Amino acid sequence: MNLICFDLDNTLINSERANVYSYNYALRKNGYSEWKFKDLVVLFGKPHEDIVRILTKSKDTNVIEMIKKDHDIILSKKFYKLAKVKKGVRNTLEILSKKYSLAIVSNAASRNILLLLKAAGLDRKYFSTVIGNDGVSHSKPWPDEIMKAEKLMRHKARFMVGDSIYDVMAGKKAGVKTIAILSGRYSRKQLEMVNADYILERFNDLLKIL
Repeated sequence: MNLICFDLDNTLINSERANVYSYNYALRKNGYSEWKFKDLVVLFGKPHEDIVRILTKSKDTNVIEMIKKDHDIILSKKFYKLAKVKKGVRNTLEILSKKYSLAIVSNAASRNILLLLKAAGLDRKYFSTVIGNDGVSHSKPWPDEIMKAEKLMRHKARFMVGDSIYDVMAGKKAGVKTIAILSGRYSRKQLEMVNADYILERFNDLLKIL
């Protein structure tokens, strides 16, 4: 079966509130000011450490690792429950999973991916493998997560599906066709600038090309 790789946040589920609350908890705990929701969500899609570096304006690796750790802990203990499945995702995956092998490749930690899926009511059974940022050396926009999914599934990915420019960039670096969904914080123009192969309005539009 052909392999399709999916981003998680703002592609399959909405976990913006969960992540904003978790980042602000971690910032507050470590003596930093909280960020407004609208200013924080536009950072999503970047690697975890890059987000923390921007939030703290710090280059101290110890600070960055501590805030990443506190974010992940509070997300897994409390805020993961705020995740909601995106419209059209469940039915689309049900259809696609009969024809393709599906994988999640996310810049979230593996444990948190599974918790967010559970909270959103999205069955893990749809996915042959789940790759988080703790399973690779570099997260998106690097291609490591896609390449690991390919290695585990023992065949080349056909598509990378996501909402952000970083998903598209990772797919391009992995030599995979890219499908961008306008379900997150990135505009059509931004996605065109990184040369997404397809740009779709809705998740269930995938059925038209797959």
